[in-house]
Amino acid sequence: MEPTVQSSKSKKNLIVGIVIIVAIVLVIAASAGNSKKDTIKIGGAYILSGPQALIGDLQKNASQIALDEINANGGINGQKVELVLEDSAYDPKKSVDAYNALKLRGVKYILADGSPVVGAIRETAVKDGNLIFAVGATTPGYFDGSPLSCRIALTAKSFGPGYTELLGKKAYKSVVMLLPDNEYGKGIAAEFTKAFEPTGGKIAAIEFYNATGNGDFRTNITKLKAQQANADAMILVNVANTVEPMLKQVKELGWKKPLVSDYYLAQNPALKDLSLAEGMDFVDYDYSRDALATDSDVTKAFKKTYETKFGSKPVYLAAGYYDSLKIVAEAISKVGNDPKKVGDYISSLKGYQGITGSLTFNSDCEVNRALVFRTVKGGTYVDLVK
Repeated sequence: MEPTVQSSKSKKNLIVGIVIIVAIVLVIAASAGNSKKDTIKIGGAYILSGPQALIGDLQKNASQIALDEINANGGINGQKVELVLEDSAYDPKKSVDAYNALKLRGVKYILADGSPVVGAIRETAVKDGNLIFAVGATTPGYFDGSPLSCRIALTAKSFGPGYTELLGKKAYKSVVMLLPDNEYGKGIAAEFTKAFEPTGGKIAAIEFYNATGNGDFRTNITKLKAQQANADAMILVNVANTVEPMLKQVKELGWKKPLVSDYYLAQNPALKDLSLAEGMDFVDYDYSRDALATDSDVTKAFKKTYETKFGSKPVYLAAGYYDSLKIVAEAISKVGNDPKKVGDYISSLKGYQGITGSLTFNSDCEVNRALVFRTVKGGTYVDLVK
């Protein structure tokens, strides 16, 4: 009988062991299920590689500050927020890959930047019923009438009249332009032409350079220099890490007239030597990276935290990501985890007090915001003297 008793005990032990293992597996599965349920995913199609990768650092840094604050305050209605990042590389094809990767990971809200990026993924995101939020992209193609494509940036439609007004203040009647050969540069050229030429202004020449090139702009600049006698100034823009070579080559090749630009060049994180842009006037956001007496307590805290953590002052492309993440989180907390309802909520915001200014959205989920004019002077940025 002894063997039978031993066999019975062994079976009981085996059954107990299986029950314990099954229980552990069920607990782990339940825990994983709760974790997914308790996490709201917000994605970033960020510029993590390529010539514009320094912008990706601004995106990540500011987003992390906002994320930490949101989760420290209980997340969104008790659910933690998870930031899921994919690399757009400021490239249309890679942007599509980044969007598809985010979609596969269950992300329904995507923060993105760069006209080539949002230009490549906006239509698909909207058709999928997901929300895409652009922070600095200027492309006119983003105007689509949908509350699922939101933006807080100055657009090409802002920069066209903005450049025209700035040139008028300086009495510049004729210009040449050095622009990237992508959706950003083409949008700026089109909107500036529509605004400038009716005022009697003349565009003597436009050169579109390879935005993903090796930083050699000499051929483009030489062609523009041939028109120097016919131009009062050169408008040039560059969001890549080749901004310093561009400015050096402009001077080395003998361009003597004033330079005019925008925020994306003047506050490009790759522009370490501001003396290269000394005297350059530029179109800017009304937000300033420097501490201002008019800053709200929230803005002061953000600027201080950013500079302490990352050792630099937060320019707009950092501050805009803080605002954007906070806006999306607030919308979800108010109307639930539904992109359409979130887009409608954001579109209805009037006078939202962000750290980049007072933001009022329209039915297209676009912000109509003010711009200012500044000058690079003595290694810093100062308001243009009126």
